[in-house]
Amino acid sequence: MSVHSITPAENITTTIADPQPIVLDQPEDEELTSIKSKKLELEGSDDPNPIDSLNDSNHEIEKELPDPYLVTFDGGDDDKEDASRLSNFHKWIIVLIISLGSLCVTSISSSWSLVSDQIMEDFHISQEVSTLGISLYIWGLGTGGMFLSPISEFHGRKLVYIMGISLTLAFQFLTAFSSNIGGVLFGRFMSGFAGSSFMSVASGSFSDLFKARKNSGSGDANKDLALALVLYSVSPFIGPCTGPLIAGFVSQHMIYNWTFFILIMWTAVVLFLVICFVPETYEPVLLVKKAKRLRNETGDDKYYAPLERVNVTLYESVIVSSRRPFLLIFKDNMTMALCFYTGFTLAVVYMFFVAFPYIFSTVYNFSLEQQGMSFIGLMVGMVSTSIISPPIINRNYSRLLAKHNGVSKPEFRFIPLMAGVFIVPIGLFIIAWTSYAHVHWIAPIIGSAVYGVGTILVFNGIFAYTVEAYRLYAASAMATNSFIRSLMSGVFPLFGIQMYEGMGIQWATTLLALFACVLIPIPFVFYKYGERLRAKSPYAWSG
Repeated sequence: MSVHSITPAENITTTIADPQPIVLDQPEDEELTSIKSKKLELEGSDDPNPIDSLNDSNHEIEKELPDPYLVTFDGGDDDKEDASRLSNFHKWIIVLIISLGSLCVTSISSSWSLVSDQIMEDFHISQEVSTLGISLYIWGLGTGGMFLSPISEFHGRKLVYIMGISLTLAFQFLTAFSSNIGGVLFGRFMSGFAGSSFMSVASGSFSDLFKARKNSGSGDANKDLALALVLYSVSPFIGPCTGPLIAGFVSQHMIYNWTFFILIMWTAVVLFLVICFVPETYEPVLLVKKAKRLRNETGDDKYYAPLERVNVTLYESVIVSSRRPFLLIFKDNMTMALCFYTGFTLAVVYMFFVAFPYIFSTVYNFSLEQQGMSFIGLMVGMVSTSIISPPIINRNYSRLLAKHNGVSKPEFRFIPLMAGVFIVPIGLFIIAWTSYAHVHWIAPIIGSAVYGVGTILVFNGIFAYTVEAYRLYAASAMATNSFIRSLMSGVFPLFGIQMYEGMGIQWATTLLALFACVLIPIPFVFYKYGERLRAKSPYAWSG
């Protein structure tokens, strides 16, 4: 077996409070003693980030004293467990299933909007309390990812998917059958919390599947990764549009509980597909499987994977390790700014779930079924953009690569974002000033379609940049993004109706559009200075 040093797995210890150094099966000598002394000094120093320093020291030891029994993927025929060796067909099946899961959990979030009146009547609650059914679910989506993504980085992606969708299914039964509003709202929050696995871990799975192997070029892998992210990034937006569509038709002709029953059946199908067709993709966990196979085949127990030398309890992986997404918020300025922009964009979408029923019922006298269909424009804008934009984005990306002699930078992914920041306020202005009874109802729906186009471009750029700039910590970075945007998205519906009633439909939507205009410079500033900012980040990839 060839000699290797630890690559991505070497940073596993950065999320552990008390890292266990890897024990190397090599004789002591003066040089090793010197290096170990350096580690001991670091452990007792006042270094603000001693774990990263210890990682550097570990890496130095591994370069000086390579271990022939350390198991890695080297691109050879013996890498049977490597997820990047799956067929392209299987990879894209996995992408579709994960995207379907994301579509499902986001549909659940918005389906409440068109059953809210019936729930108010059934449980004798106010509109503000009923709106919590949307907000609590969204907050669960954001909070869950902060804790579930670290589990995926220690125990694998598939475990998180199965655990998450199973709990989502279980708590939906509580929402559907509970006889008191407290149980219903608790079920909503926990369904969102568990369902967040598809929002925060998905990008990590795609990064696992579409990585460049050592014996192949990186160009195709990067393009496939970008395409997978483009297809996935539309699912969190189609889902919220699909929820009211389902709820509108069901609630018009059946009792509102059937909306929840249908979503329970959809969730069960997703669980079945994940169990049957989605394998484990996380490299450190797969290396453990390879190490076990080599030990069985050779009878030599000295073979080991890096993760086997790291003792991680459930408490460490969930509570302690979840500090990384929070640290990304406070220690990485680009992450915070980009998360805020995605938060605002998605928060407006969720405000639509209380604003559109108000607009189309008061201005155009739409029925419940028709109110659900008013979200089709938003959906059409998002779907059409997700289909049309990938080749255009890839073409512009290739031009930038050629212009820079084939050297790729994560900032190149900001190109769709630069277009989206102009389209978002245009869509809002159209909605604002066409929502009059004497103007045909299709006009504000066209405005929502334009907003949908801008939203997809914004998220395409930010999602692709986040995964490429934070490759090793992609799951944590996306969990951070999910937390911020879900926090904002849960707040906006709580004051949406009051704002529209107090300011009027036109000026309330105009206020949102003007705020979107203020945020336009963000991608241009980051495109110019992003590389410099990434170099200062303890988490971003600057290679």
